Amino acid sequence: MRTVGKSKRREPTLSKSSRGAPNRASSWLRRLPTHGLILSCLFIGALAGIGGVGWHTVNSGLLTRLAMSTEAAVVDLTRQSGLEIRDVMVVGRDRTKRDDLLRAIGTQAGDPILKIDLQGAHARVAGLAWVKEARLERRLPDTIFVSLVERQPMALWQRDGKLHVIDLDGGVIPNRDVSKFSDLPIVIGDEAPTRAREVLTMLAGEPDLGGRVRAITWVSERRWDVRVDDQINVQLPEQDPSEAWAQLAKMEREHGVLRRDVITIDMRLRDQLVVRVAPAAAARKRDRGRDT
Repeated sequence: MRTVGKSKRREPTLSKSSRGAPNRASSWLRRLPTHGLILSCLFIGALAGIGGVGWHTVNSGLLTRLAMSTEAAVVDLTRQSGLEIRDVMVVGRDRTKRDDLLRAIGTQAGDPILKIDLQGAHARVAGLAWVKEARLERRLPDTIFVSLVERQPMALWQRDGKLHVIDLDGGVIPNRDVSKFSDLPIVIGDEAPTRAREVLTMLAGEPDLGGRVRAITWVSERRWDVRVDDQINVQLPEQDPSEAWAQLAKMEREHGVLRRDVITIDMRLRDQLVVRVAPAAAARKRDRGRDT
């Protein structure tokens, strides 16, 4: 993004570079004496006027109008001195839409840089869906600098038959089109979002098996059920679930226990593994037994 000319008031563009010009303020400072003298005269004149009008001026609202007109004159002079917005520089923007960010900042090219309400702009930017943290600052003479830390999608939370994107802290990220995040695992349960990060990290510790996980359910507010290959339900114990998961991953590598018509693996009891196979597979085994 580069500068926008003064002759047309247009929306400032965005830049992802965090480095501005070496010292663009220095050229403005060299031009300051003339305008600085004018500003000083205005300020002194305003003070003198305020001192002479007395209590009647304050009570009649004249003081407020005088202050506003003086402020407007000062702001106009600062703009003539080069203190107007020509650039918006941004770092950390990935998922936040450009137009949404500019609208939240609420300024245009050519606006006086000293007039922008940074506190209000910060509140609006921080309220954007993907923004976790934001920092805004003026970089004189003509740049608004924005630093963003965005929220990272972690999983899809299934609640009341609907899916919601959640971040690493378990917070819901407002998003109407969740289809873009279909590769994320689904978490189920009222308290699942706030607990999901720990269990997903544990499951990823066994990448071969963890990569086959489609959904996890927080059961009875105390333990997890893990859905593997979208057809096998693994019931993890309340205590030491990571140990049970590592044991299952080892058994899958060595014996392929999840490739034998299995529909449920119960690991809730320590040192015990209960396997339930599909009814059709169980019937085939019984038939083979009678044949022999």
